[in-house]
Amino acid sequence: MAASALSNVVDLNQRRQLSAAESSRMLNDCREMAMRRLSSSLREMLSEVEEDLFQMAEASYDREMQNLYLEVRGKAKEKWPKIEAAFSRHFIDIFNHKMRGEMSGAVKTLASSTQELRLVEEDDLAESIALQELSSRLREQNESELSLLGERVGLLLGKNDLKEEENPVSPLAVCDALKRACDELEGSVKLKLVLLKQIEQHVSKALRSVYADLNTEMVRWNILPELKSAYRKPVGSPSAPRPASRQAEEPAAVAPTQPADAGGGDLLSFLHQLMQSPLRGQPQDGATAPGLTAVPAAAPAIDNRQAVFIESLTEMQRLDTLMQEKGRVQGLPDLGQALGTVNVLHQIKANSLAQGVGQLDAITIDIVAMLFDFIFDDAKIPDAIKALVGRLQIPVLKVAMLDKSFFSSKAHPARRLLDGISHAAVAWGSAVDQEDPLFQEIAFIVDRIQNEFERDVQIFTDGLNLLNAVQAERDAMAEGIAERSAEIMRQRETEEIAWVVAGEAVTQRVTSAVPQEVQRFLFDHWQHALKELYIRHGEEHHAYLSAVSMIDDLIWSVAPKTSSDERKQLVNTLPGLLRAMHHGLDVINLPQEQRRSFFDTLVALHSSAVKAGLNGAETVAAAATPAPAAPASPRETQYSVNPEGELFITRISENDVQIEEVALVGASPAVVTAGDRHLQQVSALGRGDWVEFSQAEGPPTRARLSWISPQRGIFLFTNPRSPRATSISQEALAYQFRVGMAQVVTETPMFERAVNGVLESLSVN
Repeated sequence: MAASALSNVVDLNQRRQLSAAESSRMLNDCREMAMRRLSSSLREMLSEVEEDLFQMAEASYDREMQNLYLEVRGKAKEKWPKIEAAFSRHFIDIFNHKMRGEMSGAVKTLASSTQELRLVEEDDLAESIALQELSSRLREQNESELSLLGERVGLLLGKNDLKEEENPVSPLAVCDALKRACDELEGSVKLKLVLLKQIEQHVSKALRSVYADLNTEMVRWNILPELKSAYRKPVGSPSAPRPASRQAEEPAAVAPTQPADAGGGDLLSFLHQLMQSPLRGQPQDGATAPGLTAVPAAAPAIDNRQAVFIESLTEMQRLDTLMQEKGRVQGLPDLGQALGTVNVLHQIKANSLAQGVGQLDAITIDIVAMLFDFIFDDAKIPDAIKALVGRLQIPVLKVAMLDKSFFSSKAHPARRLLDGISHAAVAWGSAVDQEDPLFQEIAFIVDRIQNEFERDVQIFTDGLNLLNAVQAERDAMAEGIAERSAEIMRQRETEEIAWVVAGEAVTQRVTSAVPQEVQRFLFDHWQHALKELYIRHGEEHHAYLSAVSMIDDLIWSVAPKTSSDERKQLVNTLPGLLRAMHHGLDVINLPQEQRRSFFDTLVALHSSAVKAGLNGAETVAAAATPAPAAPASPRETQYSVNPEGELFITRISENDVQIEEVALVGASPAVVTAGDRHLQQVSALGRGDWVEFSQAEGPPTRARLSWISPQRGIFLFTNPRSPRATSISQEALAYQFRVGMAQVVTETPMFERAVNGVLESLSVN
């Protein structure tokens, strides 16, 4: 019994020995997984945070707290995209600092002693205490998984006793990143802490899931896989987790038979199944994997042969002259072919058979060659991008031969670089400009890998980081254009709404009985004054309401005064009426000369109104004149006879921003309905989605949805390659979808598409 108990205890001194490269790769994978999952959780919680803050404001009897909650709600809604981006940026920065054994910012403050905390400013102290409490709560809620994760991360960092402030995925690190993200609100500490408190309620659940999945992933990597026996609390204790599943305790099973079950990219699992019997030395009637080339059984000296073969590949990468000489002697292909979109791996495979490489390596070459076949045949990838990726054929082959996790792990540095190139290429479409700085940066990264890569895959991570930095800079420029364009569009939308509201206020009150001079004044001048007051103050402000009341007073003042009481009321009303008119005309800076002209006319109209009342007349004018039509909106246009409508384009240039406004005019209501599938397709779009637009001349262009107007649902599209933004109504975009002028760009990375193609090909064969 004692022996059995001892067998379940993990000897922490018998830790797996990891190379620096292995540890770095695993930590990078942990960082990317945690950042991606937490960022996604942050993105999804906005509506819930808004609702919580609104309910808190309604439930509070304290006016100051109500205002605080509503202010936080408004600012959070406005700044949420920046908060998401800031969290991802700071989380990665904090993680990297801790990987290097450094502490920074709020983490240093949180790790300080009580004596040191007394020295900081009052607001900093409040923040520090709040973050300490927040991280403590998150630590208690995740104690079981966190203790296991701390040991495993400590092993990767080379530390036997990892402290919380040293753990790059600890609640302390997450809270620090959240705190810095909340700084985007640019308000008081109290405001930021209210938001942080609301985020805590939602991030706790996400953090628990992230820690559990990180532990599962490390068990799969064989990082202290039996640690749960020593660290999990006994079942029945207050905070004991549910027993680990059988799947977590046993080795992973062989992948299912169908490649569709291979996760859309777990090519290694499929390879293992196809090759399981031969790999165990149990060939089954000489059968080979479908679609793959049969090769002789592996010879005892396979490792040495692989090393020699990989060295040949390395030489091919680097020295064109040496490669050509070696090619003549050993029949290797000319590296110059790889500069285009020629798959040289098939020739390398033929040469590998002559060199007698092992069976699994031969199949690996086949698989990588098939992957590049699909990449080169992919019509969605421009030829210029294929040429860049084609130059990575040999480095990618080396990676696949040296590290079989390349096939199964989407987080592998080489795959992430290929996906990064694919992501960057989305902005180009088919019009790839080789003078574009981003294209040149990718070419530089490819050159470096081609010249320097031997066995350390860190060079792919370095290349991806460089690519991301350049892409982030371009995205920041595009974001700046989007923000300035969105502000212009907000102003124009507000102006349009104000113009319509002001026009309705005038039109509802003007009848044919109103003298023509008054009608003209109201439409020509007072509607503009109402519009400006609406823009400045809103529809419920007393200044706007007073200006609307002035219309009623003015119309009443020029109507016939049939009684002495009405005449006395007119005398009493005139001073206030004239003051109100002057205030409104000051808003639009109407020149004094135009004012005097109308006021002189108004004196005559008032005199006529009094005389008409004395004479028993029913109208001021001898003959009523028709009311002039309300002035058209500055952007109104004639409708087309085409029942589907036509696109109306307006170009705006303001504050160094160029905007192309696209609207649909003249469409029949039967064509544009809520149930229209093209409108539904438009409604399904979200920020970050890409759309390709056809042009009358030249290749199609692509643009990313950067902003959606909350008032009218107008879409704003931008492209990091262009200083121009496109503003388009949902009806106009649905029209373009309907007639084939636009289509949604599906952003599946090129390598993932190639993997799916290979899996499907192997399944069919």
